Amino acid sequence: MADDTPTPAPAATPEAMTTSLVERLHFFFSNANLRQDKWMRTEMKENGCITLDQLLKFQTIKSISTDKELLVKAAGELKEEITYDAEKEELRRVVPFDWETMGDGSHLSLCCKNVPLTEEDKSEGEKAFYGAKHEYAVTRDELKALFEPFGKVGIVKLRFGRKEGKAYPLGMAIIEFENEEGMAKASAELLPKEGEAKEIEIKGNKLTYETVKPMKCFQKGAKRTRDDKKDDNDKQEKEEEEEIKFEPVKVEMVKGCVIALTGLSDETCDRESIREAVSDILKVTKDIKTSGLYVDYTRGATSGNLRLTESKPEEMKELVAKLNDGTILIANSKVGSAKMLEGEEEVAYWKGFEEFLNNRKRADLEEKRQKKKQKRFSHKGRGGGRRRQ
Repeated sequence: MADDTPTPAPAATPEAMTTSLVERLHFFFSNANLRQDKWMRTEMKENGCITLDQLLKFQTIKSISTDKELLVKAAGELKEEITYDAEKEELRRVVPFDWETMGDGSHLSLCCKNVPLTEEDKSEGEKAFYGAKHEYAVTRDELKALFEPFGKVGIVKLRFGRKEGKAYPLGMAIIEFENEEGMAKASAELLPKEGEAKEIEIKGNKLTYETVKPMKCFQKGAKRTRDDKKDDNDKQEKEEEEEIKFEPVKVEMVKGCVIALTGLSDETCDRESIREAVSDILKVTKDIKTSGLYVDYTRGATSGNLRLTESKPEEMKELVAKLNDGTILIANSKVGSAKMLEGEEEVAYWKGFEEFLNNRKRADLEEKRQKKKQKRFSHKGRGGGRRRQ
């Protein structure tokens, strides 16, 4: 009998694990990480240190090794940054972190836009109806490697919004350099005052950039500190809510451009098979981005709609007839019925479409409000809490 047990990966050498731990410790104790890691800041402010036991609870450290001796060895290679107390098994920064001297990192950061997301086989109309689910098509490490030629990158932060408790990518990242030299070189080449800017492309997307504005608490004359309590932020949150106002979407009804389908196969039918079946007779391309044909259908359903933005009445009437007599099949099956929406049914369709778009817009605006008020996660337990890089 064949053994299907996968061959285990070669064990990492102590030297390789030490190198990885050096990188992790450098990151965790860096200004870039401490600016975003409230648990680390609080722990070091109260106790001045982080213990080995706490560090070994960090997922990206214990996944490398749980050997304290290796962790101590790695710390020994960062003597200019951290010190180790062998008796107490504690690590502390050589230069304590302080907001006033370290700042918020905006002066070292670029906001990188048009970061590629995963592709999705939906037209714009279908996305409007069913929503778009994307993920970042690049990793932090890939973006970091892209900007390392300018200077040492301290941290890459992929930006997310939240909707109904779920995160979604905004297609942007904050690239924070470790020093001003790296930021200056990147700015000179990517945001030149004169001449052409250097273009950087990743996975088919040309990136765009802008500088990062300081947080309000770091702007000139501000009295607040970064770690102020909620009551110090109430005024700012109120201002932010007032900035975001809902303006309803108005959809103009276009008569004679929607076909309703019933009796579709719940096993074999999908958007692509519908598009393949009807594109030729409607004289549109099969490319979802340029055809103007929106297929409003959810896999497993027995009904759906076709909408052609530039209505072709004669072709659509012919399509309805051929679908009903079985001349045109969808997923090798005859549809139950096909008809042009008219009268109250057509009005109801467009009313529902407009209502859906407005509900999505309200959700988007609410997400923006929540996003602006969102605070960094605090950690209740030692070494626990949010996922660490």
